[in-house]
Amino acid sequence: MSRRNSKPGTGRLLPLGTPRPVRVRVDAHEQPGAVLSGNRWTRIEAIRERWRIDDEWWRDPVSREYHALVLEGGRMMTIYHDLTTKMWYLQG
Repeated sequence: MSRRNSKPGTGRLLPLGTPRPVRVRVDAHEQPGAVLSGNRWTRIEAIRERWRIDDEWWRDPVSREYHALVLEGGRMMTIYHDLTTKMWYLQG
């Protein structure tokens, strides 16, 4: 049996890592301003992209607002705010 190629760009979807809870400081407009990384707060320099997913309303509702971030120092991170539980998660 041959193994399918799982490299990015091959047309095959790859699973995302399991989301982990993350602490986020928000500004007056409820936008993320800093994330707790290790045991120190790291400032968010830019939000590169933002999108929302609302799905499965007929079962358990899924309502998330994702943020692709650039952190202080250039590190990139994707987080989401679960709008049903009000919790923040690191998507990795």
